[in-house]
Amino acid sequence: MRTSWFSGLFVLLAVATLWACQSGDLDVGQSVINPQELDVQSIDTVTIQTSTIAVIESYTTSATTQADTNMLVGNWNDANTGKLTARGFSSLGYPTNSLQGASNLQLDSLVLELGYTYSYGDTSKVFNLAIHQLRQPLDPAVYYTNSSVVAYDEKPLFQRSFLLRPNTGTRRIRFRIPDATAREFYSRLLSGDINSVTSMNEYWKGFALASSTTENLFAAFSAFRASGLRLYYRDVSGVAQTANTLYFPFGTANYSQFLTDRSGTPLASLRTRTDAVSSTQTGQQTYVSRGAGLRTKIVFPYLGQFDRPEAYAGLNGATLELGPIRRTLFDNTTPPAQLLLYESNSQNELLGTVPAGNLGSATPGATYVFDNRGPEFLDSYTFDLTYYIGQVIRRKLPNRPLIVTTNIVNPTRPGDLRAIVQRLSLGSGQRTTDRMRLRLYITSGI
Repeated sequence: MRTSWFSGLFVLLAVATLWACQSGDLDVGQSVINPQELDVQSIDTVTIQTSTIAVIESYTTSATTQADTNMLVGNWNDANTGKLTARGFSSLGYPTNSLQGASNLQLDSLVLELGYTYSYGDTSKVFNLAIHQLRQPLDPAVYYTNSSVVAYDEKPLFQRSFLLRPNTGTRRIRFRIPDATAREFYSRLLSGDINSVTSMNEYWKGFALASSTTENLFAAFSAFRASGLRLYYRDVSGVAQTANTLYFPFGTANYSQFLTDRSGTPLASLRTRTDAVSSTQTGQQTYVSRGAGLRTKIVFPYLGQFDRPEAYAGLNGATLELGPIRRTLFDNTTPPAQLLLYESNSQNELLGTVPAGNLGSATPGATYVFDNRGPEFLDSYTFDLTYYIGQVIRRKLPNRPLIVTTNIVNPTRPGDLRAIVQRLSLGSGQRTTDRMRLRLYITSGI
């Protein structure tokens, strides 16, 4: 095994730590080792076995209030993980208005507006967007990532290809409704045939948003505030002919649906919760993605058998370092801000969070950090597992498999799909770069 040796301040740190903070087995050897003659060694060659497992869960993608909710549209193709497709569905609302019975108004145009809010993926590639009309209105229900697709017309009402902006914005994509359709809709508003949400959805039924792009790219569109039908008309009763608009926003019935296809990939065998695919089959990397239903599993098969130095006194610290496979901050594929670590069983069920920190009372979370000031881009997630690893080594806790995941509860705003679409590739312990390491800081005599 490769062993790194530290001295100087580490000696002082080890002495202070042992005398002021540590207890239990860390006192082993004190009767034969002079506390003034201690050193701290770092061991980072503990064997780690990693694999990717499936998550058989769904997440809410609809919202029932007019919050800043989004519909996600796009595709992601990966040779190891397969294809993830997202489509959006929405009804239309009906605002209070005074059009019924009016005789002094003239129609100008009817426009479908889509408020583009953010993107995820390679924004240097062209994004294709298709708008289809639903065949039946959406029910006002709670929808999930795996909810069934609502039937829509195969031929799209509109199609457009354009470049997405990499950052969050309020850009609107506009499609002009054909004049004949606009006139029919307008006449029904004037006659009162359309006078409520119900009659509105009987006429339009709603829209499906899809993309045929082959690039790894998702786009989010507002489901309430910035998307809907805008009617342009004029009051011709006076000489000025005042221009007016009436906005029909997307309604409260909306959701995004995710479809996963792993056929023909190394992860094709992931069908149940108990299945796992070793990182040796996926290029020495594993995956974490809520939308794709993937988590990373970690096993330390020989944790109690690492080489202990002579005059071994005890464990002074332990950190688990995860290396994301990413080369730049400007790839528009921001990793999750935080990862969580859970203990599991042979069925890959989450048993509880791993006790973290020196005392095992800290939250088992690791925050994404990066440093792009040097010649190479460096980033990582680091878990402090001092208490947990120490207890496993002493056989006071079982050496269970660990599961790396993002927050398993729904986002604070269910319709905000950023957390669901984010994905992360983690290097295994066998990689030369972006490597996963368990670092053990061992206290021993000099």
